[in-house]
Amino acid sequence: MMLIILLMIMQTFTSNIDVQISYIDASLINIHWCSDTVLALTSKGSVYRSDDRGRQWIKMSEIFHRKALIQLEDSDDRVGIVNNLVASPVDKQLILFTGTDQIAWISLDCGKTITAINAGKQLREYQFHPIEKDWIIASAWKQCGSDELLAGTPCVSYKELLLSQDTGITWHSIATYVNQFTWGVKNKDMAKYTPKERILASFEPQGKGHQSISSWNIDANLYYSDDFFQTRTLSVPAGSRFLLTESFLFVAKVTSQYTQEVSLYVSGTELGQYKYAIIDADSKLLEHSYSILDTSENQVFMIVNHLKPSSPLGVIYISDSTGTRYSRSLENVARLENSAEFYRVQGLEGIYLANVYSEDQAKIYSHQVQEAMEEGFYAQQNGFKDEDLKKYKQTRITFDKGGQWVPLKPPTVDADGKPINCNKCQLHIHLSQSFYQFAPIYTQANSIGIIIATGSIGKYLSYRQDQVNTYLSRDGGLTWIEIKKGSYIYEMSNHGGLVVMSKDQETTNQIVFSWNGGMEWTPFNFLDQKAEIQNIITEPQNKGTRFIAYGSIQLESNGIKTEQGLLATIDLDELHQRNCIGQDKPGEIGSDYELWTPSGLVNPECLFGKKVTYMRKRREAACYNPDSLEKIISVTPCQCSQEDYECDLGFVMNNQLCVPINGTLNIDPPAECNGYYTISSGYRKIAGDICEGGVEHPSMRFSCPNNKGWIFDWLVIGGIIFGLYWVYNNQDKVKEYFTKTEMTQLPQSKSDKLIKQLQQKQPKQQQQQQQQYQPINLEQNDSQDQKFDEELIEKDENIQMEDDGSHELI
Repeated sequence: MMLIILLMIMQTFTSNIDVQISYIDASLINIHWCSDTVLALTSKGSVYRSDDRGRQWIKMSEIFHRKALIQLEDSDDRVGIVNNLVASPVDKQLILFTGTDQIAWISLDCGKTITAINAGKQLREYQFHPIEKDWIIASAWKQCGSDELLAGTPCVSYKELLLSQDTGITWHSIATYVNQFTWGVKNKDMAKYTPKERILASFEPQGKGHQSISSWNIDANLYYSDDFFQTRTLSVPAGSRFLLTESFLFVAKVTSQYTQEVSLYVSGTELGQYKYAIIDADSKLLEHSYSILDTSENQVFMIVNHLKPSSPLGVIYISDSTGTRYSRSLENVARLENSAEFYRVQGLEGIYLANVYSEDQAKIYSHQVQEAMEEGFYAQQNGFKDEDLKKYKQTRITFDKGGQWVPLKPPTVDADGKPINCNKCQLHIHLSQSFYQFAPIYTQANSIGIIIATGSIGKYLSYRQDQVNTYLSRDGGLTWIEIKKGSYIYEMSNHGGLVVMSKDQETTNQIVFSWNGGMEWTPFNFLDQKAEIQNIITEPQNKGTRFIAYGSIQLESNGIKTEQGLLATIDLDELHQRNCIGQDKPGEIGSDYELWTPSGLVNPECLFGKKVTYMRKRREAACYNPDSLEKIISVTPCQCSQEDYECDLGFVMNNQLCVPINGTLNIDPPAECNGYYTISSGYRKIAGDICEGGVEHPSMRFSCPNNKGWIFDWLVIGGIIFGLYWVYNNQDKVKEYFTKTEMTQLPQSKSDKLIKQLQQKQPKQQQQQQQQYQPINLEQNDSQDQKFDEELIEKDENIQMEDDGSHELI
């Protein structure tokens, strides 16, 4: 009886939800918001427009076709259909609709009026200028025309670069045999010191015949021009591919066409000048590709493929603040075609996630690749195939921008409140949709600390539907909660206070929503029959209560079933959820808000060298946040801990210590040595970290050979080399010694200082917390496994926090 009453109350409660259902000709491939106007593009090339934020939709295909016929003088041969929407960064009302043939369309008012443009060829790779509204560059392939074929004249195919300065009405070619291109400025700040006319392009200056389409083309040089290529400046010979960011210009210079090896050069962009330096990395292995993963926090994350071309394995490197010196951050990373399974948490500094392949399986694979290369570079290795590695994928997270990577701590109970009992437990999550259809990880800059993801608990990431569940973290990935059994697609709004989800691995007619971070879910049937839900989105500000669920549905008419696209606009505003109270008294009784400070692994309440206190809604407070919510309360520097440092160039993390790669340290003085020179202690402070005092890792200073103290210093250096060699081969003994010896008791010679810095013991409180997050050795014996499980699952109250964000291949 109580259940019936509860269902009746819930039905009455959800009956106020406003739902508008629209059926379209196919599933969506793109959607764009222009304030109240929304544009949607289907897989059949049809454009739909809504002028009331998704309630009613108008099909515009006939308008597009009619406008194209006017341009083609009623010839229906080369109209084509729309295949993409490109929005201007200057004016979100300015939309370019690219086509599958020589016609494209443009609108200055988000689709209310349409103009067809005819460049005489199919244009691709459109790029609006970031400042000048009317300037566009694009590419087109020169193809063999019917006149050439009839005349029997030689025909060649190549890609050309075209420019329009009148919003696409007219175009003219400015370069041929083009490989890649971009505008030379990213925003107004860059335009202060770089001419806004600048274009960067890699192309073959002596191109002839059919253009090569290989990944790395040694005949293509990187040029730039400030007058639309009336003149040009050679920037990097054999600079086949490049990536321009606001701070850096990266260029891949081809060193071997046959083996497809490249070297990476980098330059700053200040003052509009490019002064290149080859990246200084601690590896000189074969390099077949570079992908810049992230440059958003004054450092560069880069993944390098050191094995064969198209290898699924990569190594992540992290730069210093100059972008030129790189040290290893993470091995055996899962590479994708243009990037990697890598993710930056939006809204919080220094937190990243990556998927890796288990170390033992990656070693087997790498060994077989090396053996195959010895027999012949393109020989296929026997035994371990690329696809075999997918079964051994694991997730790692860093809270100090790549300094240390650790497994995800799994939840202690499942979504039904039952204890999770498993051996060698780790949580692994899906970071990408590249291969499978599980929803990828999701964060928002205005929903601080909240992460939603699908994944599994076990030794490896699972792709079985019956093992994948949906998880949420409220502390930036430090701890996790299983919020729903099974895989869901999700969206959040209202500063993370409202979460809406729907099943995505089976047909459904239902959404579920929660106002309290998944503690309670309200189901709502928004369809009469089941459909496949592809995605759920909300308005770009992610603050309101209106959501659009889209996908496909089977409809039957006169006994015939047809598949159609679905657009369901769901507005929860009429539920009249109560407004949150107590913004002026966070943390006090009666307030819906709390104070929260992100935490890393070592230093409590500190992340990235500072303690940032946020105000946010308590998880259990089922209320509506105001659109404007002041979140940051205070920011204060922290005392430095080991977490504020990363391994310097030439060093690698080993058992929580930065040790020289291969046990050797380069102590040679520089070619130009004047007075003294320094040797790194193995650590460098993370770029942008503002910690003060505490743990320090100063470099060692030595006299140059021409200095009078050089004999003594070289004797000391000899001692350092011997000491480092002994430390590298006796790490377990050294760590055991340091756990029993106070730092003040250690000798203070130059040699001992350096060894001390390499093996520095952490404060006891930091060490205890760190042990609970050390990377897991899955080959431990049973007693070690039992100890780990007890620490990870049963003792999480020691580390539990308060219960309450483009990859490009170059």
